[in-house]
Amino acid sequence: MRDIEKRITGDWIDIREAGGDHYSLQEFLNIKVPDIDSQISALSASTDEGAPEYKRTLLHSVFLTLESAKFQSLSTDELEAHRPKLGGLLFTILVQKLLCSGAIPVGRKEKPEEIATGGIELNTIISDLKERISRQPELQKHPAVKNIYMQLNIYQKEKEKMQELSPKIKEDMEPTFKQNFEEAFERIFDSIRKNYSIILSEEAARKRAAEEKDILKLLPIKSLVPLLTGQATEISRIRSTLAFAAEDKYKTRSILVNLYEGREKTLSLVEAESRAYLDFCSQAERPNPEECAANTATRFREELVRILERIKTQIEN
Repeated sequence: MRDIEKRITGDWIDIREAGGDHYSLQEFLNIKVPDIDSQISALSASTDEGAPEYKRTLLHSVFLTLESAKFQSLSTDELEAHRPKLGGLLFTILVQKLLCSGAIPVGRKEKPEEIATGGIELNTIISDLKERISRQPELQKHPAVKNIYMQLNIYQKEKEKMQELSPKIKEDMEPTFKQNFEEAFERIFDSIRKNYSIILSEEAARKRAAEEKDILKLLPIKSLVPLLTGQATEISRIRSTLAFAAEDKYKTRSILVNLYEGREKTLSLVEAESRAYLDFCSQAERPNPEECAANTATRFREELVRILERIKTQIEN
């Protein structure tokens, strides 16, 4: 039992240290586009009770598998099948925590309009990017910024290659030679402008969001941070336990049964979130607290989908 406790504690410490921003979290938890798609799909399907329904549904599917451990041993494949699901759920809960803490600003319901950058000179983009990073060093972690600097590195290597090969090119091949490099440079510049557009569009969305009224801005959602931390700790524990059982394979059946029998504690953290929404609405003296709580759950679902879609776009670009 000591080994599994070390695993659980160690995993949570690592996750907690990576939890300062969603870029580090996404990298540490190895969240890929299919993982994000899976969470977006589950969130989008949770139309009755919003974010808590999404969490409850995913957890029920895990506990359904664990229930069978009472009667038979579970295969490695059965245990491993839940790892990406739990990783995605853990990531989404921690993103919600960042949202509630203010680290990720509440955005618009609509997808922000993309800002055109086609006519902006490359030197202007680089200069502006350096100035932004000097004001916000954490911007260096943004995938769009990483992509821009990666493309600049590619451009420099291509330019050096062109300069090296240029004297050796025969006169009749020179037009084709130049055209090939010009096309390569243009692809690089297009990629840089596209990623720069992402940065500008996000900034514009944050400014617009600050001027809008939204139930997530009217209620004290920051007070949800301890509860969401508790949810994340519990999901991390389940995830680490399943990973340990899949890897160790020795006398782990009782561990899995205990995990199943403790399901009510886990699910109670989700129910506490729904009660918190109602408490917020009652304390804020909203005309219809029950309706307000339902709207809050829906807005969290919508906002999490928006953020996950944005993260997905950043990964793909």
